[in-house]
Amino acid sequence: MDDDNSDLIGRFSTTAKLDLFKRDDPPLQSLFKWYKFKLGEKQAGELLAVFELVEVNSKTRQSETTFELEEIPITTDNYPPTSYITKMMKNKIYQIPLLLIPPFKTYEIEIMFWGLRECRAINLQTVQEAEVTIECSGARVTRTIKNVQKYPNFESSPTETDKYTLLVNLPDDDNFWPHLSILCVQHRLFGMKENIGNLVVTNLQKYLEKPSHLLTPNDQAVADAVNELSKRIPYNFNRVRKSVIDAYEASLVAQDVSLRKTKLVEFESNAGRDRGDSDSQAPIIHADSLGQRGKGGGESGGKSDKEKDRLKESDSTPESPSNRKHGNEPLTTLEKIKRNDMEKTAGWWHKYYASKAKLELIQRCAMDMDEGLKDSYDAYAEFFEHESTLVSKKRWNLWNRAKKLFIRVEKAEKTLRHLAVEHMERLEVTEKLKPALHESLDVIETDRLKELTLLQTFDIIETELENVYGYEGFNDCLDTFPLYKGKGSSRSDEVGDEKRIYTKFKGKFRIQEIPMDETDGMCSMSTNRALSNPQMKALSRSKSSSNMPANELMLRLDFNKHPIILKCRLYIIKALLYRGCDRSGKADPFIKIVLNNDTVIDDVDGRLLNTLEPVFGKSYEFDVQLPLQSLMCIQLWDWDMTSSNDMIAETKIDIENRWFSCHRATCGLPKRYDSAGYNTWRDTKKPTIILTELCRTTNINVPVYTADFRSVTVANETFECDPACVEFIVNTKSSVDTLYRKAHHESPEEYIRQNTALTALHAWGRKIDPKCTLVAEHIECRSLFNPESPEIEQGKLEMWLDFFPMSRPPSSPMIDITPPKPTSYQLRVTIWNTSDVELNDDNFFTGEKTSDIYVKAWILGERVDAQQTDIHYRSLTGEGNFNWRFVFDFDYLDIEEKVVFEAKDSVFQVGNTTKKIPPRIIIRVYNADFFSADDFLGECVLNLTHVLLGAKISKQCKADILLNPKHRGIDLFANKRIAGWWPMIAPLKEGEIRDKTLLGGKLEAEFSLVTAEEAEKNPVGKAREAPQPLEEPNRPKTSFLWFTSPWKTLRFVIWRNFKWAIILGVFIFIGVIFLLLAIWTIPGEIVSQVVAKIFKNK
Repeated sequence: MDDDNSDLIGRFSTTAKLDLFKRDDPPLQSLFKWYKFKLGEKQAGELLAVFELVEVNSKTRQSETTFELEEIPITTDNYPPTSYITKMMKNKIYQIPLLLIPPFKTYEIEIMFWGLRECRAINLQTVQEAEVTIECSGARVTRTIKNVQKYPNFESSPTETDKYTLLVNLPDDDNFWPHLSILCVQHRLFGMKENIGNLVVTNLQKYLEKPSHLLTPNDQAVADAVNELSKRIPYNFNRVRKSVIDAYEASLVAQDVSLRKTKLVEFESNAGRDRGDSDSQAPIIHADSLGQRGKGGGESGGKSDKEKDRLKESDSTPESPSNRKHGNEPLTTLEKIKRNDMEKTAGWWHKYYASKAKLELIQRCAMDMDEGLKDSYDAYAEFFEHESTLVSKKRWNLWNRAKKLFIRVEKAEKTLRHLAVEHMERLEVTEKLKPALHESLDVIETDRLKELTLLQTFDIIETELENVYGYEGFNDCLDTFPLYKGKGSSRSDEVGDEKRIYTKFKGKFRIQEIPMDETDGMCSMSTNRALSNPQMKALSRSKSSSNMPANELMLRLDFNKHPIILKCRLYIIKALLYRGCDRSGKADPFIKIVLNNDTVIDDVDGRLLNTLEPVFGKSYEFDVQLPLQSLMCIQLWDWDMTSSNDMIAETKIDIENRWFSCHRATCGLPKRYDSAGYNTWRDTKKPTIILTELCRTTNINVPVYTADFRSVTVANETFECDPACVEFIVNTKSSVDTLYRKAHHESPEEYIRQNTALTALHAWGRKIDPKCTLVAEHIECRSLFNPESPEIEQGKLEMWLDFFPMSRPPSSPMIDITPPKPTSYQLRVTIWNTSDVELNDDNFFTGEKTSDIYVKAWILGERVDAQQTDIHYRSLTGEGNFNWRFVFDFDYLDIEEKVVFEAKDSVFQVGNTTKKIPPRIIIRVYNADFFSADDFLGECVLNLTHVLLGAKISKQCKADILLNPKHRGIDLFANKRIAGWWPMIAPLKEGEIRDKTLLGGKLEAEFSLVTAEEAEKNPVGKAREAPQPLEEPNRPKTSFLWFTSPWKTLRFVIWRNFKWAIILGVFIFIGVIFLLLAIWTIPGEIVSQVVAKIFKNK
């Protein structure tokens, strides 16, 4: 700190090297290095320098150095603030020797000024006139907006464009490239200027223009893999992208491709994600997404013609019901009939759950592949050490970046290995503890999921749509740069405090190298208009990438005076909140939609009470005006009865970037074109129109269709129609049978032509334009954040957004995504008998084995709707007779196959919480104890959608009925009634070692399912009561409670078991009595006889 109260920016420490430039061996790399200086623990800047310690000659007292340093005079030209420099300078300033300066090349930085967004008030005053200055390597350019609030875009006209260029000399080594700074100031009264914000763009290399080319099959496989992984990895994908690409590359080159290509990708993704993520989000890539490759995977010449045709066909054919199965097998005839029947009655929610089912099956496959995961990783690590050099010569530049993770960072390798071992151990423990009964239920659930995937699906992206690798964050036409104000980091490679962001600059940078012959006569650093020089104009156009036409179209119109009006349709499905806002631990969320600072939707009436998993099923339609309303904010608020509402979290979507993006994020492309039914086409333009417009935009000849419209040729690439669509049209006998997929006024040829064009659109990014992958139909799971805690994720929001220009507004109504209502059912369960129940009690007097049997059952919960029979006392054989009826009323959601009910989770909760559970009935057998807790003897869990067929007689009832996953079952909701014998699986006691199939008993029951209307017309009573009462069970006379039946206890317990002992005891007792009487009377008789004789003699 100096005397003039200067502030310390930062500091760093280093060690100078002795006689750095006197070495005999010339350095292979530049001696300059970036030094980061910090203020505390935060980075405050960087300094490019080299430090040398020069030895001073003891005789001459002069330093001997290789280079003679030339002093730089302190003049206005060299240092404009002369007074400051002369005051602070204490030593001389020397020029850097030219031999130390790295070689330079001339680059052109093309800058497109678009506008300012989200300008905040400064000192309670709104920003009116703003000036933006962009500077790099001493060259700068400045543009001004006269009225930011009314016209947020920079003005443009045919004579004055928004594109400027900076000609700068930059080193060959891009590590030494300077940073680019963006400064925004506002103009105040009397010529005053006030800083609004600034940003230092540190990664100029990403804007360097590279030649565009189609990818090789190997590179395309890597790109597809990374793109699919980016849809599954939430929020932190950029952090693990290098390791994902690394592992995938290695798996492609390894000889044993089939063993490693999926396991390694899954391991890398799991190792890179946050530890808090659930296992249900584990990603996987289908094995059929890759072509089979030999050891020389990068060489296409080694492939056979059949293999090339197969790869070409797989790339050009979109995913359909016939090729989306895991094994890629075609559908059977029964599956096709089942699919057609399902599609005739399906709605949007069926399509949603079919997509969820597909994702669930993929995740289950990922869990199954964990076996042998550690061995695969070890093989991969060993392979990488030996062949990384050879592979890096054949791959993208991404390979060179990715290998640093494992070669240079040993800690990362140890961490990944540790995670693999830990994950395997956790899976082994889980498998050991998993009951066999639950395994059977999982198989039933898997069969149901496979059945759902027969329907059409869309992509469920487990992160924001902008995070998908192929969509480039929708920054292909516009980049958004936040400008920070105040103390703190203002670097683009660091996440700054959002409270310091006072505005955002929107524009685009493109850097391209200028050939030496074209830079002759140009100054080293200058600022020129892009269109002022005809030669420069031609150069820019010749080297422009695919986004250049879009930029030219954007600059052709003045959107300040001619704003764009969009019709937005926002669909919000559900949300998942990580924390509650009420004392009960729940929340009462509702939706609010804000465009910039204008609230357009405040759906407080649509609030959902007491839930952290709200299913909104809401669709909203509103207009958006660009550029004034470019940012849409979807907020979730918590409704409070007595206080003001609180904002839970929010997510923001840049509509402007999506609208101008070449990825066409306006409306996603479904996998199949249908003009009717649950998969109806939503876009205002049909696939043929979209394909034709794309060809015109990219200067490609219009598509050429064959006579039957089953194939189309675009840019020398031929695309075939989905065979399932052709089969659907050809095999349909009547036009009435196609109405659930095709409108009646649409011809079959037109239907096939649209699906053929859709096939080309899905393959556009792979075959035609690698930088223009079109957005597919999807649901994105956006992260929710609260502005008070911007770094802590508050939840997830499932939604999608469609928007259309008002010049071509949508004619079809919005999709109805209202949550389906549950249907009321009544389940009647009649418990007839039990047999072979475990005898768990020992009689104190007799020692015989008995059980006091009763049966208990519930659907919603043991403490919610549990019912139990009366007790069959003293069962000596394990047999129990009941004739008892259970009646369960419940609401069932057919599309989800879940039972819906309401309950309170806390005493502080106002109102009930809606809960969903699988439709399962749990039946248990207990042994009743009078003084202690009842003993659990056996359990039978039946899924009502797949009730396993019971045995006809008790002897045929075995545990395999419940434990065998292949055992036949019926859907009780379709068949309504079933009866038979079912096994009761005994619980495993502590310390017991036995077979898992040990029976705890057998149960004879009858199940009858009716709707609420049918139950009202034909009522029954519970237990044995009327209406339709049941007869009393014919129980043996030995069934009684000893405490309440003492005479029966004497008769059937004591007398039956101790009859002869009692008789013998009576006789012994009588004999003893006689003996005692005799002993008692004999002395008296003897005395009396003696006395009588004595007195008689006298």
